[in-house]
Amino acid sequence: MSQGFNIRFNGIIGFAFMVMIFVGLFFLAKGVFTVLSWVAPVLIIGALIINYRTVLNFIKYMWALLKRNPLGGILGIVLSVIGFPILSGFLFGKAILDRKVKKISQEYQTRKEGEFVEFEEVIRDDFDTELHLPPIQKAPQPKDDNEYKDLF
Repeated sequence: MSQGFNIRFNGIIGFAFMVMIFVGLFFLAKGVFTVLSWVAPVLIIGALIINYRTVLNFIKYMWALLKRNPLGGILGIVLSVIGFPILSGFLFGKAILDRKVKKISQEYQTRKEGEFVEFEEVIRDDFDTELHLPPIQKAPQPKDDNEYKDLF
């Protein structure tokens, strides 16, 4: 008589647990995709309002891909249509990020051109004097007692 579970029984339980996890992940992804599919038109309109150039640049990229590599362009367009909810969320996030980068660069440009940076002028009278540093002491070299040194 053996105590505990059998190896086959543990394997079956582990496999069933793994299947349950993957089924749960599938339904979670399905729910996220469903929510994104309902919100996708709002997200794409928001991306157009926030920074319309982001959406235009994506369309230009797909057009250039279609001209450069027709098969890859057709595949990209098909994947864009199938994954429109994910694409709209991506374009919305990119539009927000592009707007923030543009705002930060504009702040930097106006500060650079219009405002002076506060500073304090330091006047020193001792520029003529030399700087005296203590002499550099060399580190002691390790003693080389390797009897095999001559072999190589």
